[in-house]
Amino acid sequence: MSDSDRDTRGDDARIDPQTALSNERTFLSWIRTSLALVATGVALVAFNLPLPLGWRVASGAVFAALGVVCAVQAWLGWRHTDRELSRGAPVPQLRMGVYISAGVVLAVVILGIGALLA
Repeated sequence: MSDSDRDTRGDDARIDPQTALSNERTFLSWIRTSLALVATGVALVAFNLPLPLGWRVASGAVFAALGVVCAVQAWLGWRHTDRELSRGAPVPQLRMGVYISAGVVLAVVILGIGALLA
């Protein structure tokens, strides 16, 4: 095996380039989602919406916290998947998706309650 065929980590395990690039695209998708969630949280507080400020701040904080969680998931997920691929193991399953989805639902419910009480 030539040096160009070896993984950059120095072992003989080879990662399929298509799979490695897919892992990087997934990382970038998580980062994009993170930025969108943080921007949503900031917009809820910054814009003068016809909702009480307390409800907007609560929902905005949930969105911003979810954005941070998504950024952490992006890095940890990329690293874990890269490690598993370099060992020749199958791609690990997503664990955080359900929690992030539940958090978004929670933030929307908070906004809905605030709209009903306004």
